[in-house]
Amino acid sequence: MKQLYSRFNLSNKEIKDIERVKRRYPMKVNSYYLSLIKEKNDPIWKQCIPSIEELNDTVNEEDPLHEESHTPVPFLVHRYPDRALFLVSNKCAMYCRFCTRKRKVGRQVDITKEHLLNAMNYIKDHKEIRDVIVSGGDPLMLKDSLLEFILKKLRAIEHVEIIRIGTRVPCSLPTRVTKHLCNILKRYHPLYMNLHFEHPLEITPESSRACKMLAEAGIPLGNQCIVLKGVNDSPEVMKELFHRLLKIRVKPYYMYQADQVKGTDHFRTSVQEGMDIIENLTGFTSGLCIPQYIIDSYGGGKIPVLPDYVQYKNREKIILKNFEGKIIEYTNPRIKTEKTEKDALKIAVVFNLKKFPEKDIPDDFYAEFDEITVPQAIKQALEKQGHYAELVEADEDFYEKMKAGNYDFVFNIAEGLHGESRESQIPAILEMLKIPYTGSGILTQAVTLDKKRTKEILLYHGIATPKYQLFAHWNQKIDSNLSFPLIVKPNAEGSSKGIKNNSLVFNEEELKERVRTVIKDYKQPALAEEFLEGREFTVGIIGNNPPRVLPIVEITFDYLPEGIQKFDSYEVKWYWDNPNNPIDPIVCPAKITRDLERKIKNTALKAYAALGCVDLCRMDLRLDNRGTPNVIDVNALPGLMPDPKENSRFPKSCFTAGMSYDEIINTVFNEAVKRNGLATAVKKVQLNANSSNI
Repeated sequence: MKQLYSRFNLSNKEIKDIERVKRRYPMKVNSYYLSLIKEKNDPIWKQCIPSIEELNDTVNEEDPLHEESHTPVPFLVHRYPDRALFLVSNKCAMYCRFCTRKRKVGRQVDITKEHLLNAMNYIKDHKEIRDVIVSGGDPLMLKDSLLEFILKKLRAIEHVEIIRIGTRVPCSLPTRVTKHLCNILKRYHPLYMNLHFEHPLEITPESSRACKMLAEAGIPLGNQCIVLKGVNDSPEVMKELFHRLLKIRVKPYYMYQADQVKGTDHFRTSVQEGMDIIENLTGFTSGLCIPQYIIDSYGGGKIPVLPDYVQYKNREKIILKNFEGKIIEYTNPRIKTEKTEKDALKIAVVFNLKKFPEKDIPDDFYAEFDEITVPQAIKQALEKQGHYAELVEADEDFYEKMKAGNYDFVFNIAEGLHGESRESQIPAILEMLKIPYTGSGILTQAVTLDKKRTKEILLYHGIATPKYQLFAHWNQKIDSNLSFPLIVKPNAEGSSKGIKNNSLVFNEEELKERVRTVIKDYKQPALAEEFLEGREFTVGIIGNNPPRVLPIVEITFDYLPEGIQKFDSYEVKWYWDNPNNPIDPIVCPAKITRDLERKIKNTALKAYAALGCVDLCRMDLRLDNRGTPNVIDVNALPGLMPDPKENSRFPKSCFTAGMSYDEIINTVFNEAVKRNGLATAVKKVQLNANSSNI
């Protein structure tokens, strides 16, 4: 300890903290492992030097895997049907601060030969046990003669097929691996060894030599590491670790989510961080480098965890996302979806896939994007009409996909990737390639995403919309014509992105703070508009020549608890309005007078025409204090979720009008087809499809 304290010039408080932790959780570090520490609090330090945080853990358990309840005889855990964990040693070369058996580390409990024999008799009596994991403590801390005694006894049990040794010695005390030890081990094949390297700094000439000796003794080596905060919780560190392990003939075997062990909570990361590591390895390095990511659980055993590569599956097919985020469709052999009619249209269903927000971006960043169930439902609806449809994600390679795909038509629900005019990106590419598509064109998509430009056009055409001001900077002078309360929004977002419960502001100080947040988080100007206290409605419009107004939706807010503002914020739309909420805030058709219904419909149709919308649109309106409908948002790419429980506003109106989901999709498609002069060809395909179903 003096060597540690003097080398790193620890303060009196740091020394007292270490001594205090040692009284609860003992400490042991050999000189070799101590020499690997480069500086205080580096990844090696954190693994072996006590932290005061070990005493602050009030949430975890001493034995979270309940090993004690699966211990039929002392020092043997029989938790899985055909495997047993044989704890033959209570010693380690170094006490890991994150140890799963932290409750036992450093405790002086003698394991006698009688204990060992009792455990081996249990294994002998239970013929279902074919695989024995020899662990501890660390079994390589035993004398060679005792270790050989154990291996010899186990190998003599006829039904024990596999012996595995779990050890950290090659990492923490590599000089223990000797030629004599290797000669003993190779007598008892098939013998496997699982090691514990947690960080690239642990792979030294000494540990590499130890692994080489074991490998040359014919022992397959695997590595079990744990995702540890501040040690290896990044794809870059893990990739380097796994690359270095393979070079010393050690296969990355398991990557564990940290167990919920008392005294180790400061090491734990989120499961998503573990999945991010695997996702950043898969496809970006060889499969040999990628371990199984595992959560070990009481009652559930070891459970593999994977990123969400499977997006959708049914009897016919499975939809997958590859390492680049591309959507791949695999069709099962019994059912084929080939283009059988020579005149069937080949349609691309184009979309952006919802993702988990990365670090340092808003949690609603991907709110506008779709779950895979939406494009899949659209594809199925089109195929029922005799068309051939493919799913195409609108990613950075979209132009090449379209150029190579030989598509006749596109059903577009893509929001675009980046920028204030992103919803016009897909229409622009399609028009350049002369591929017709559903929905509004380039200019309309660009304008309707830009709330300020939308308001300018609405006001020019005499359509009511709340007073507003665009803020490019938080300290911009406030227009004296504006009256509080104001609602602050990102200027170019949809799906209530950036419209939070605190977006309603009542004074200049709150306004500046919210404007500052919007500009910082969403990298765009903030729009502040006067908040109207009246009822809120959503209006869906479908078709052209003439467009049809669907049953009006009213969004009610009376059910919200105190403190939640009464408008369709992100929290209200995505958290409070959900299938598990017993109260449905959507009223459709809205309970309104005929006069108000007429006013709302006329306002919506005027806005639809003024903005150049085609095929479909959804717009939000609020009543001012005179009862006049004001347009507060226009969405030329409304959500098309197929499940009625999701309360997707546009489909809700259609369902109320008596349309099925397939009818919604094919009505939008047919309107776009007519607009593009392809109605005759489509009608022929649909007639063929209908006749084949008779």
